Amino acid sequence: MPAPLTSLPVAQETELALSVERAYSEAVVTERLGAIWALTLAKCFLAQWAINYYLIPVNGLVYIWTLTLAMLSAASLYYLHAHQVRLKVFSTHLRLHVAMILGGVVALGFILYARFALGALSNATAAGLMAALMGTWSLARATLRRAWEPFLGALLWWGVAGEALQSPNAQALLWLGLGLLFAQALPAFSVAARTARLRV
Repeated sequence: MPAPLTSLPVAQETELALSVERAYSEAVVTERLGAIWALTLAKCFLAQWAINYYLIPVNGLVYIWTLTLAMLSAASLYYLHAHQVRLKVFSTHLRLHVAMILGGVVALGFILYARFALGALSNATAAGLMAALMGTWSLARATLRRAWEPFLGALLWWGVAGEALQSPNAQALLWLGLGLLFAQALPAFSVAARTARLRV
């Protein structure tokens, strides 16, 4: 007769297995959702850059940003509901992620304030600082998830930051869009795919 995998009673062992399965499932869902957001934001930045660069007579604020983000927000809520993801407010990883996101949003807010309200930064400088901040966020994610893809994303973000700081102001949106695509979205899709394979 094979030895039991754990010393827990059968009921508790089953509950533990279900908890692990649920954790993997939620990790895949949230990772995919983050990748989709990064991919969509990359599309918005690149489309807005093309509108500005090629002088396309389109209101980017309405037809690119507002409509896209409104539909993506609604789709994200439906996606989470469809997969029955219940985010646990007491999860250590979740609290760390929320803290990093809030800190990053505040830091990005200061950069945007310095650029648009004070006029203290050029577009290229603001884009470079944002990219450097995103690299720090990716490095933190790599440490939390023990994954190499976000670490590669951090290196790419810092490369984007260096290029953006040396580029003309007109290319600021282009570099942010490329960073979101190659340094954020693609690594996140890779992490989600690898996590899904571990479930099998």
